[in-house]
Amino acid sequence: MISYHTTIDTVAFQINCSNDSYIQREILHDYKEYLQRTLNAYVDPVEYSTGLDRRIEHKVYCNNRTVLSIQTGYSNENFYIKIIIAGLSTYDYTVDKTSDEYLLATVAYLGSYKYLKFSMAELDIAIDVPYVGFEHLLAICTTKTSGTLYCDLQEPQLYENETHYVEKFENKYAMDMATKRAYFYNKTIKELRKHNHNIGCQLQRFEVKLQSNFFNRYGLDMAAIEQALSKYHFLYFENLNDKYNIINRYSNYSVVTKREIARMGMNQFRLYPNLEHINNFLYYIQNTTFDD
Repeated sequence: MISYHTTIDTVAFQINCSNDSYIQREILHDYKEYLQRTLNAYVDPVEYSTGLDRRIEHKVYCNNRTVLSIQTGYSNENFYIKIIIAGLSTYDYTVDKTSDEYLLATVAYLGSYKYLKFSMAELDIAIDVPYVGFEHLLAICTTKTSGTLYCDLQEPQLYENETHYVEKFENKYAMDMATKRAYFYNKTIKELRKHNHNIGCQLQRFEVKLQSNFFNRYGLDMAAIEQALSKYHFLYFENLNDKYNIINRYSNYSVVTKREIARMGMNQFRLYPNLEHINNFLYYIQNTTFDD
């Protein structure tokens, strides 16, 4: 039996400050001081400039990668602070431990100050499959969203045999405005190439990114998250002939129903996300305070 597990890689929160930049500045200052007191954090201000757009993003690093990012902005008559915690599941012990510490500190801060109006802004849910080659996996969106473009299963992709994107976006703005997107990739190669970190085995990751517009529409609702995940089939094939057979049969349908999926026998190859793990994580981030 193939071994795989569900993990959370990135989570982001947005603190809404209404139409008041003073509140935004005060909360940002207080949160940064809290991190420095609690974790002895050095929060590095990094300035970005794109045309007339200038902003400062505050970052915390571990092993030369960002584990926490604080962004400020203004949209729809609302000043906001966005806190992004990444690197929760990198297989680098020091990075993962550090990210977990910042996550605990952040959710305790948000949960203890009830006056803070915050919401979820991003959640990356992943299925990790160790000791399996990239070619033995396949990801398909079997319940498509109107107006969204999808990559054909047989078309070449930019990073062939390393990354497979499910959706197709015309530009970064369209990608950022989507409620969700998914892809799977060779985590081992990514860690080596970007961070010079050797995981120690072949590891493939399927990731569903639930983005800001998802939470703007549904809030932090487990039923909505479960429904979003159910739209994807992440498949493992021990025999590659089975994979090519599924691709050929699936590509012959213009619309694929649950009945056709059953006829193709697709579910026998499916790897399922652990909903209990996700639910426990959501409970943790919603119910942690300074007293825990």
